[in-house]
Amino acid sequence: MKSSEILFGRRIRQNHALEHATITILSGIVPDLRVSARSSSTGFIIFGDVDLGLLRRALDEALSRLKAGEAELAIHPNCGTNLAVGMSLVTAGTMLGMVSNHTRTRLVSAAASSVAGLMAARPLGEFVQKHVTTLPDLEGVYVTDVFRRKLFGFTVVEVRTVQE
Repeated sequence: MKSSEILFGRRIRQNHALEHATITILSGIVPDLRVSARSSSTGFIIFGDVDLGLLRRALDEALSRLKAGEAELAIHPNCGTNLAVGMSLVTAGTMLGMVSNHTRTRLVSAAASSVAGLMAARPLGEFVQKHVTTLPDLEGVYVTDVFRRKLFGFTVVEVRTVQE
């Protein structure tokens, strides 16, 4: 078992890849799309009201393209992984910068380390997506259900998947 599968199971990683690819394709169809999504072992949930027909079209295309080897669709620039990696880097940089005994050096080091962390966040976040939080190998994965529901007064769309 790979270390990435201990924290993020294979099915979660596959669904995360499908979620990213679907949102990327749907964004091309609906340019002003404003949604967020979360993946699980059973599929993913989109927080926002989207047209189910357009979603199904994007979903089918995403699944087909990922199965055809377009692994880059599994990486999304607005993924929460990038934010988590960025926050971790900025926090670590600030903490490292604060270990100096001199106030001026401490402030400069903290600022420089934080900026370096911010600059590295996106490329490192995408690396983490590629190797830890997504898995574009969707052979045998199928969409079973797509449905809309209300959750605490908000519209959500749930996509369910299985692997045969």
